Amino acid sequence: MASAPFAREDAAMRKTLPSILFLLALATAPRTQDEPLSVEQVTTSAHEFAQQLGNLRDIAEPTAEQKAELTKGLQELDEFVATIAKTEGLTARHYIEASSPLIAAFPAQARKIAEHGVKHFPESRPLWDHVGLALRRLTDGAAPSQQRVASLQAAEQALRTALTLTPDTFHTHLGLYQVLEELDQCDEALQQLDLGLASDEGKAAVQGAWLARGRLLLRLGRAKEAVAALTGADVPAEAVGDVQILTLRAYAIAGDAAAAQKAIEAMRAADPGPRFLVEAADALAYLGKKPEALKLLAQRPKRAAFKSEQERIAQQLSSTAEAMEVFWKATDFTAKGPLRAGLTKALDHHILLMDPTAKAGAKETDLSTSPVLIANMLANMPKFPIEDWGNRVLQVLSVRAAPDHKPSPLEQKFGPVIVRGRSPTVVDEPAVLLAMRNEVGNPEACGVLTGVRAAEKLAAPAAAKKPAPAKK
Repeated sequence: MASAPFAREDAAMRKTLPSILFLLALATAPRTQDEPLSVEQVTTSAHEFAQQLGNLRDIAEPTAEQKAELTKGLQELDEFVATIAKTEGLTARHYIEASSPLIAAFPAQARKIAEHGVKHFPESRPLWDHVGLALRRLTDGAAPSQQRVASLQAAEQALRTALTLTPDTFHTHLGLYQVLEELDQCDEALQQLDLGLASDEGKAAVQGAWLARGRLLLRLGRAKEAVAALTGADVPAEAVGDVQILTLRAYAIAGDAAAAQKAIEAMRAADPGPRFLVEAADALAYLGKKPEALKLLAQRPKRAAFKSEQERIAQQLSSTAEAMEVFWKATDFTAKGPLRAGLTKALDHHILLMDPTAKAGAKETDLSTSPVLIANMLANMPKFPIEDWGNRVLQVLSVRAAPDHKPSPLEQKFGPVIVRGRSPTVVDEPAVLLAMRNEVGNPEACGVLTGVRAAEKLAAPAAAKKPAPAKK
């Protein structure tokens, strides 16, 4: 719902949006060689687009008028990008100032401008920075896929090119740190983070640097250093729970069962609720203490309807706890085994359809047994950090099961109508397994250590299928 401040912002946007039209007209107006497009015009236009269109796009419940304004504004932004691309005689500064304000809100347009710039100015470090930062920004919120990994790898190459150029800037190091962390290259990511934090500007740009370093050290298995980084800083009160979760994971990854048990006891004494219960069970199972983990998981909240946000989260925790129990009891991790059906039930996934062909009249039918439809649904649904690890395991198993699946007549008829967006394939599997490993440093995610074990189990059959290298 729009609050009063939003209403005031909306009114302001309606008054100021014509300024974009004026600037665009100014930028695209015919010019003689004596009237080049100025850096100031480009800079002002880019900032106006970023601020005003960004504000319009962020309105939770836009009116029809606001939707129309946004559509028109986006078209004008594309025209602005096209104008920059076709204008001759621009300097590197033109491309830098035109792309910089757009990176955060409109990375696709920022990338196009910066890529045009590096064609003309391949020695410009800021332009290579902008290409890399825009490519990384494009991956935000995207589902794990081969395309997402390819975009991250392209961002890595652009930023590595920037590293070969001068002058040195903290932007390159911090951008490369983020990309390498996403690509599970945590050792070098830590090096780049420290290089970025070496300057006062870099320190000011990274909020919660202590948490960033702690996450990387955790993923590298350097438990003592991770705990020191996570607890040595002035931890905000709202982050205490996150620190407890990450500290427990650090001990578990390092194989320090005694320290992990102490962390569990302190954590559950502070909060005996379901979140810390699941985190404790996750760590114990990872350490090989499955009986103790299963005993804790049995204490999960009962399945029930929910009315409040707190009750909704409790039910998600119940689902992920049930999925963890199913996984840790499993002995067959292939697509043909019972794990896929067990996870589907535990995570409460249904694809309900009215079957008009039923003999006793139309009845509701559940098509969640279809690996094709489940894989498509999981790849296109919103992220739920508490359940993501289980959904990703289920997606991999479903994609693997799809080739041998024989659709029912009902699925053949209505399946194409149900399918939404892009369906994942086997080429996306490495990206999904990568995402499961990456979540270890995310305190909002749950069941991540179980996800790491699952990634190991799922990667093993794939590795076994690879042909042996030819003898030299």
